[in-house]
Amino acid sequence: MKNELPPGPSPSWDDFRFFVATSTAGSFSKAASDMGVTQPTISRHIENLEHRLSVRLFDRLPNGVALTSEGESILNAARHIESTVFEIQRNVHGSDRRMEGKVRISVTDGLATFWLTPQLGRLQERHPGITIEFQCSIEPADPLKMETDLSIRSGKPQAADLIIVKLGTIHFVPWASPDYIARYGSPDTPEELLRHRLVDHSIYYKDEGNWNDWFALARAANLISYMTNSSASMLSAIQSGIGIGMLPTYAGVCVEGIVPLSLDLRTNSEIWLTFHPRIQSTARVRAVIDWIRSLFDHGASPWFRDEFHPPKTPPARSRPVATAS
Repeated sequence: MKNELPPGPSPSWDDFRFFVATSTAGSFSKAASDMGVTQPTISRHIENLEHRLSVRLFDRLPNGVALTSEGESILNAARHIESTVFEIQRNVHGSDRRMEGKVRISVTDGLATFWLTPQLGRLQERHPGITIEFQCSIEPADPLKMETDLSIRSGKPQAADLIIVKLGTIHFVPWASPDYIARYGSPDTPEELLRHRLVDHSIYYKDEGNWNDWFALARAANLISYMTNSSASMLSAIQSGIGIGMLPTYAGVCVEGIVPLSLDLRTNSEIWLTFHPRIQSTARVRAVIDWIRSLFDHGASPWFRDEFHPPKTPPARSRPVATAS
């Protein structure tokens, strides 16, 4: 291999970290997206590692990269290094008894925006030294790889090395704005939704919940007027009268300008909290875990029970249906 870099120190942990990420992603661009960096950053670290080890780790292909035989032999060692670094970080993190510092929570933007953030004051009043960092993404961060401290997601995680706590079930029903109902009327049956404008969310198609009835309606609908991957923008679209969309039943206690529709159409998703066993011994993380679990208390917040609990906001008065086209 041609040396393009001057001799230097041994490879850094970052070089190995980006190497493992690239081998998993299969391309520099996908690895960059997964790591939240630029593609040149990935390329620079891989080239540096190849030079320091005097081997070619990847064959560059038109549609990505493939490990060379040398790269495959090094990958297991790199993963062992990665595992060791994570274990060191967890040990250090777990021995921290201070009630201050940052706690990272990987969560969907809907739960972060409409349920967790409005109630964050309770935690801050009790523990003013704790900083919460919400990592909002459709794809969850991995607590095993120290990408996050806590993860709140739908669908039961399968990782055996994580502590998994079921927080409850989120139930979804159709919602609309009073302005939309005044213009187009309120449907009385799910079938009547086919004559209305619908607002849809791409995360529903990745969710492991019971979405089949909604999927069938969305496929047959005359008009999907709005599609998004953001719960915040979806709510804004419904509040603005752009269309009818599925929102959690808890929206009735924390969102204004929308009303639930009395239709026989419901979906649900189980919601889970996951974290590494070592991390829970960190004082500030333990405090945040307790705070999160209190927010999903089924007595104070019955909308998270496994059985359906109707939204608090009463349904809007029905009007004659107009064609929404």
